[in-house]
Amino acid sequence: MSVTLSLETQKLIEERMRQTGVATADDLVRLALQTFDQIRAQDFDGLDDETRAAIDEAEAQYQRGEARPWEEVREELRSRFIK
Repeated sequence: MSVTLSLETQKLIEERMRQTGVATADDLVRLALQTFDQIRAQDFDGLDDETRAAIDEAEAQYQRGEARPWEEVREELRSRFIK
């Protein structure tokens, strides 16, 4: 897989590699993704059962192809909660 990064992103990666002592950009990206997954898991585990069940149901609906476009959902939320 080929990845194209902006010069700014390349500099950030190089800076983080120096700061953390990570040897390669691949290792840094892998570490960042693992950290991201851990944070997401912690956030989910800290939710109450009702909220976790709602998230699980939403994911199941998405997997079944029952997703709605963001624009539609946004307008519905605006009409319901922003007057």
